[in-house]
Amino acid sequence: MKNIFKYSLALLFSTSFFFLGTGCKKILNPEPIGEQTLDVNFTTFNGSLSAVNGIYAQLTNGELYRNGNALMSIDYASDDVQDAPKTVSSAYNLVDYFELPADNIISFRLWDNFYRVIYRSNVVIERIPGVNFPTAFINNGTGRPFKDQFLGEAHFLRAFAYFNLVRIFGGVPLHTKEIKSATEVNIPRSSVEEVYAQIEKDLNEAVAKLPLSYNNTGDGNERGRVTRWSALAMLADVYLTQRKFELAKTTALDVINNGAANGISLNTNYRDNFFALNGGQENTRESLFEIQFSNTNFAANQTAPQGNNFANLMGPVNDIVGGVASLARYHPTDNNSLVPNESGFSGGLIQEYQTGDLRLNDNFILAQGGQGSNIYLTKKFYEPGRGTSGAGNYPVYRLAEVYLIYAEATTELGEPDALSINLVNQLRRRAFGLPLTTPSVTVDVPSNVSQSAFRDIIRSESRKEFAMENKRWFNLLRYGFDYMQDVLVNKQKKTLFNRNKMLFPIAQIELINNPLLVQNPL
Repeated sequence: MKNIFKYSLALLFSTSFFFLGTGCKKILNPEPIGEQTLDVNFTTFNGSLSAVNGIYAQLTNGELYRNGNALMSIDYASDDVQDAPKTVSSAYNLVDYFELPADNIISFRLWDNFYRVIYRSNVVIERIPGVNFPTAFINNGTGRPFKDQFLGEAHFLRAFAYFNLVRIFGGVPLHTKEIKSATEVNIPRSSVEEVYAQIEKDLNEAVAKLPLSYNNTGDGNERGRVTRWSALAMLADVYLTQRKFELAKTTALDVINNGAANGISLNTNYRDNFFALNGGQENTRESLFEIQFSNTNFAANQTAPQGNNFANLMGPVNDIVGGVASLARYHPTDNNSLVPNESGFSGGLIQEYQTGDLRLNDNFILAQGGQGSNIYLTKKFYEPGRGTSGAGNYPVYRLAEVYLIYAEATTELGEPDALSINLVNQLRRRAFGLPLTTPSVTVDVPSNVSQSAFRDIIRSESRKEFAMENKRWFNLLRYGFDYMQDVLVNKQKKTLFNRNKMLFPIAQIELINNPLLVQNPL
């Protein structure tokens, strides 16, 4: 069932207000450009709902997962995603080869769009408590207060924005209040520790306020909204990223043990997680947070304002509608690729898969690439012929990741425990088309596996399970510089990579607009 993120426009955010980091410093104007002012919106249930929907809308209608695909493009810096040959000029190639200058569109899109999410979240967090909802709209379909739900959603989405920003740029300015004047815009960067403290605070608020599930009974109750389990999954990820392994372990275990009572479990088949592979199912029982897209009422040759453009970015060039020769290049690294690799290139993603692993053919397809030859292209999000009007959601958190978070955290605390090994084995069995709970001599990790060996297995499983899901670069950062040096420089010959390249440069326009900002080392 489609939901409000796919149908509803956020009326609140058609009005004029402050956007951080846009380069022109648009100040909140009391005269509405749209139909209503902020003050009018926050007097009704529908206006408040529209405001919350507007936060989500920045993810689907902005430049993060659509249009410029800025957040997805950071994985070009990893060892998983290739662009066109180095001789082809593009912003993606600048990321791929660690040549991204301060004056670049990708950093700007990331900074600008995430601060839009933050601004919208701040408005909701400050104003929702003062709204009086009619009796009929006090509680949502599961009996939880709508006010709590809306606040929980805003806290989650603000945390999501800051979690991405801090991993991409390091410490960033912390705005946690609605900006109402120009004097409140320019503030210096907070420390990485301060940003993470705010993320944890937001996620704990979200955990306390969000419902366990939604029952699809009208506006505000649609499946696809974030839940308590969404917040716990991200919180476990945040703890793991900071090497707070005990907290990561217990938080992941909460989702694994208690989420099951609310219908959360692994899908039997890996391909069931992806709209383009499973016949159109979305927000499945394994899903914890998806970016919601829709092409409702739009033909394949049209641009759906709330549709994804993954086919355009990933599809073969001979797909008349979806394939574009200059863009059919969000593809996996491959030691044998006909797209020229650097001399001595190794460690390709394609070679990570074992014979019989069904994920290889679920994730990728051999088809015509931008250079006129058949290469592996990304299949798991590709809807043939859709171009910029794809309907499939983009998964951000799945239960499978929580399994691996638990396994990694436990392993870093000492020897792997039986539950960690069992969780990884379930993912491996599924990958080979075997029953999830039936032991397999050929596929299972042995119970006496060492800490070092199991660490390598977890990293490999994560790479294969979440291929092209915007996870690998963040995982590399967590594994540390020495690991990155090995896979990026020694294996893939990205000789310009160094410690400074672990952070992206802040867009030059932001430094001009805010003199208090300090650039990352280039």
